[in-house]
Amino acid sequence: MRILGIDPGLSATGTALLETDGELKVLGWEIIKHTKSRGGKRICEYYKSLSRIIDEAKPELIIIETTFRGPNSQTLIKLGELRGAYLLLAEIKGITVVEFAPREIKQSVTGSGASSKTQVRYMVEKILKITEEMPLDVSDAFGSIICYLNKRDRYAGIH
Repeated sequence: MRILGIDPGLSATGTALLETDGELKVLGWEIIKHTKSRGGKRICEYYKSLSRIIDEAKPELIIIETTFRGPNSQTLIKLGELRGAYLLLAEIKGITVVEFAPREIKQSVTGSGASSKTQVRYMVEKILKITEEMPLDVSDAFGSIICYLNKRDRYAGIH
């Protein structure tokens, strides 16, 4: 099965593609970068970029990180809008989505829900035997897939 992990972010969204047929196989990753555009135009650009990635990767399942509470409510609203666009895209393309909270992903990957992004990246690189350093947004996207794989019995039959 091909699984696309998504770590949504306003300045950069990390995407990671993994295949799970027998062994775990890293198929690639990509960052959707921040542009100078704002509001709906930025969301549209991110939507189009993710649509292209999905069309090329052909995932059977998408794992996406949920939003977390932060000090800036405007940032949370904008991130929620972006996540909504990503969820809509998955629905339009007929791809099942599973969501995990950042703390749950960190707990599953490192054993501690309070781990730093750097600690998550270290464990993701070890688990997936990746020798090159990847961007933190990408390792978080891979971390969401690892979290799903660690808990997949709970989701049997949804895809």
